[in-house]
Amino acid sequence: MTDLSVKYFNSGMAGAPQVSNAWGDLVNMLDAVLVNGFNLKGIDRLSFADGLATATVTTGHSYLKDQVVLIEGANEAAYNGQFRVLAVTATTFSYAVTGTPASPATTATSLSAKVAPLGWEIAFSTTHKRAYRSFHPQSPGNLLLIDDSLKGASYGTTWAKWANVGIVEDMADIGTIVGAQAPFDPSKPNQNWTQWEANQWGWHKWYHAQQGGYENYGDSGGGNRNWVLVGDDRLFFLFVTNAAGYNWYGRNFYCFGDLESFKPGDRYHTVLCADDRYWSINNQYSSYPGQYNGYGLTHSLDVGGKVILRNHTQVGNYVRWGVTSLNTNNGQQVCGRGNLPFPNGADYSLWLMPTYVRQEDGHLRGMMPGMYWMHQDRPYTDQTIIDNVVGQSGRRFLLVRTQYSSESEGAQVAFDITGPWR
Repeated sequence: MTDLSVKYFNSGMAGAPQVSNAWGDLVNMLDAVLVNGFNLKGIDRLSFADGLATATVTTGHSYLKDQVVLIEGANEAAYNGQFRVLAVTATTFSYAVTGTPASPATTATSLSAKVAPLGWEIAFSTTHKRAYRSFHPQSPGNLLLIDDSLKGASYGTTWAKWANVGIVEDMADIGTIVGAQAPFDPSKPNQNWTQWEANQWGWHKWYHAQQGGYENYGDSGGGNRNWVLVGDDRLFFLFVTNAAGYNWYGRNFYCFGDLESFKPGDRYHTVLCADDRYWSINNQYSSYPGQYNGYGLTHSLDVGGKVILRNHTQVGNYVRWGVTSLNTNNGQQVCGRGNLPFPNGADYSLWLMPTYVRQEDGHLRGMMPGMYWMHQDRPYTDQTIIDNVVGQSGRRFLLVRTQYSSESEGAQVAFDITGPWR
């Protein structure tokens, strides 16, 4: 059976949830992409011929070739489930099915299609706040706790908009953390979730509305932000801009989920990448619209904003981590800004290398599933899909550009969109 665990989404897809400068926008988007799906359409006719099911939506569907859709409602089970779209017209799309179901399909209710989500669950929720968890049986089930609500009565309504984020081992309810969490400071146990002292609201953050300067300088106004999300049922990577009208040069780069651990039986190998920004006023000045200070995953060995729930010993508090790959310059590297020529002279090709996770104490914890390090210099435009990578026969890669310093200094990261990642 074809593996469909890996999917990617972006803000330009039809029916995609939009992120702007309102509290809750980020969790609304994550609800759709991780759990619920989007762009729901009623199917007027569903037929079968020559191994293919063809769905007709007379008003138009806007699904894309290679997009994964979820079909529901057919009495004939072969039509139902997740499928990769193989061909489209304005009013039809086709996908492969097994067996020879009756044609046309019948239904006791109605036939429907939507863009399939990654397959996570919302374990706990309240207004603008969620605890997401992987359904996968091999996942330890550690939670992403995210609070995209107003930060308190003293936080200005026009200031920067961002979500508090952290890894938690378990919860009794949406307001009660049980077990380990990351980040965590025993002397200030709630500082990631509440205002602990003056001019401070939270610690590790995912931004979606901010202008240059401090957080109280503003949220860059309304308008839809540019976002890209790629992942599977245990890990996802998120790119999102802080203002409308920006392309790759305004993106933040975040992630959450399970790495591929080198330690057998690892139960704490859940990783988070965020912005480590404790102070909101008069500290940590941001000169550019997106990330500029080494946060994100573009800089090798940089541990800022990156936490694993516990280190490889499985005890104690969290540990910080960084990414690393083949070292071509005997120093820190920037993904997609490498010094290897493109195309590579010996085989006229693009080279992508695995990305490893290195704890701050030096130990290699594992590999970052799905993410590949690019040692050549931005060889393609943003969100190009390629399939001619050396040593990766049969796999397709999405190449995403993002800001890593000033507005003109971009990086590029490759993601396997064929799967499986593990």
